[in-house]
Amino acid sequence: MSEVALRRLLFLILLALGLGLAALTRPLAPRVSLVLSPLTAPLPALGHRLGQNLRAGLAILTNRQDLYGENQALRTKVASLEAENRRLRLEVDRLSRALEVRRAQAPGVVAVARVVGEDLSGLYRRLVLDMGQRDGLRPGMPVTAPEGLVGLIVEVGERQALVRTLLDPESQVGVRPERSLGRGVARGAPPGHLVAEFPPTVKVAPGDLLLTGAPLGLFPDGIPVGRVERVERVQGGLKQRVWVRPLVELSLLEEVIVLRPL
Repeated sequence: MSEVALRRLLFLILLALGLGLAALTRPLAPRVSLVLSPLTAPLPALGHRLGQNLRAGLAILTNRQDLYGENQALRTKVASLEAENRRLRLEVDRLSRALEVRRAQAPGVVAVARVVGEDLSGLYRRLVLDMGQRDGLRPGMPVTAPEGLVGLIVEVGERQALVRTLLDPESQVGVRPERSLGRGVARGAPPGHLVAEFPPTVKVAPGDLLLTGAPLGLFPDGIPVGRVERVERVQGGLKQRVWVRPLVELSLLEEVIVLRPL
């Protein structure tokens, strides 16, 4: 057999094998397609959903960062508003106390000042205020509180003022009983009392409230001063010595009201 004939025979055999395999696999092709199609069909949809979920996740993270920033800004604003609200409440309280003093004690309110220092030694009982000449304060201005009289301004600087309180041994104030006639003069008796002297004809007893009166003319009339604790007869009964507890607790004072001088 020649080489050409051998090649032709080999070609025919391979052709026959190819046709035979094609004939055998043709019935299986639709089945394979049907089996693989449901498995591969969701892949594009899954890829699309995965992309959407990734984009949504990134958007959520971005939004959370924005919300966190907004939340911090709101917290800062709320804190600022709360601080302003506290300041306004304090200012309203100060004005309310000043109005109460104006209504009950004297109309000439000049300022509401903070107590920033004090000298409570055995010799002097004085307070330092955070206002001075630039705020209209002058020596001789009475100083009071809603509870009662505090004292008198004796020195004034540009930004501070010194108050000689009722308990200072150099302090003097004209007083009268709330429910009876008569007048006397009270002086400071540190550390915590006033000593007032009255004529024997003035009716005064423990528990009575003493108000400012006219003898010295330093304070408006009718401001509460203190309550009588005990009464003594002195100089053979020619005078009454009265021990008085001030209504104002100096160690607790944070603010005072300054009045126009008489």
